[in-house]
Amino acid sequence: MKTRYRNVMAALVIMSLLIGLSGCGKKAQEAAPEAFNVETAEVKLMDITKYSSYAGQVKGSHEEAVMPKQSSRVAAVYVTEGQAVRQGQVIISLERDKLDAAVQQAEAALASAQAAQAANEVQRQTALSNYNRLEALHKAGAVSDQALETAKAQYDALNTGAAEAGVAQAQAALNLTRQNLADCDITSPMDGIVGRVDVAVGDMTGLGSPVAVINNTAALEVEVQISESDVSSVQAGTTVNVLVKAVGEKPLAGTIKSVASVADPLTRTYPVKVALPNNPAAQVKSGMFAEVLLGTQRREGVISIPMVAVLPQSGENIVYVVSGKDRAKAVIVQTGLNDGTYTEITKGLKVGQKVVTKGNTLIDETSLLNLADGGTEE
Repeated sequence: MKTRYRNVMAALVIMSLLIGLSGCGKKAQEAAPEAFNVETAEVKLMDITKYSSYAGQVKGSHEEAVMPKQSSRVAAVYVTEGQAVRQGQVIISLERDKLDAAVQQAEAALASAQAAQAANEVQRQTALSNYNRLEALHKAGAVSDQALETAKAQYDALNTGAAEAGVAQAQAALNLTRQNLADCDITSPMDGIVGRVDVAVGDMTGLGSPVAVINNTAALEVEVQISESDVSSVQAGTTVNVLVKAVGEKPLAGTIKSVASVADPLTRTYPVKVALPNNPAAQVKSGMFAEVLLGTQRREGVISIPMVAVLPQSGENIVYVVSGKDRAKAVIVQTGLNDGTYTEITKGLKVGQKVVTKGNTLIDETSLLNLADGGTEE
């Protein structure tokens, strides 16, 4: 019985020791709090520009829709989209059989009118000779007044110009049919690139529908519609960033080409054209979506920090400022302009301080920090 009692007591002692050791372990762990890895940035003086983004579409600075001059069926298409063409080059042909026949008919009509003119000329010369002869006889008293008047009337009837008018009319008709025939060959209006072909062999053309679009891609252009609140800060000749995501994330440099002085009556916005020199390496093409970033406000030499350092808290903005080698203090700040990456600080910070930019959502003023750059005193 005593032996059993001693065993129970020994077990209780061992359990007490284990519990005690466990409690000491927890206290040891609590005595060594976890350090948060954070990154910092220095408060600096910078120039901050606020950008407004406007969407548009890239097109050639000189782009023209090719319109047919007659309605007919497409006989041949000689170009493909993306092909370089020269001014006057035939790009599409229309059926011409009926017009060939019309030209032949008009040529025959002109020949007939010319023959009639020649016959009229012979008759006119004969009538003139007869009149001159009768006039001489009339002066000698050998021909009556009536005979002389009849000869004069015959000559005048052949001298009206009707034959010449008939030839001119036939020539005009021939010229028109020849022009209609020539219009069957649709040509490029300029040197450039075939941006689009809208018809295929067998299609019927319409006088109001383009058959192709030719553009000059040596220089590109983006047109955007600017709000009245921003248009006053936009000036021709200003360099702007143009982002064409289809070719990359790096913005291209554009130049404001023109700014409308009158708003569009429907949208109440102002059309602005941005010139975009073509960059063969970038492969920018007409029709691509573009985003134009316009600098509408600017502050020079202002206190600035990365936007990621600013945290909203209870209706205010705070920034964690490094206050030692392993601590940070929450400071209320007021912000101004931002450019999407950096923001102006109008109150709360001074140049040279360091603010937490990464890991700031995980810490508070009691947190132990592990600063990659060693931090700096406030």
